[in-house]
Amino acid sequence: GITANRLKTLGLIDRIVNEPLGGAHRDHAAAAQNLRKALQDALRELDDLSPAELIERRCARLMAYGKFKENGGK
Repeated sequence: GITANRLKTLGLIDRIVNEPLGGAHRDHAAAAQNLRKALQDALRELDDLSPAELIERRCARLMAYGKFKENGGK
């Protein structure tokens, strides 16, 4: 199956936002706070980049989609 860790390994997501104990559906406020912090951190990282750097990163990421590694196993 596909998991958050697998998506991160594949480069399809940048980070995993942890759910509060018991799941987001049990503690909306904590889930929202976790998302808020993750978004603030991500925006802080991106704020230092020029528009050209942002575009270059986006293009490189999109071009990497669909690449795969040979397993070598049988």
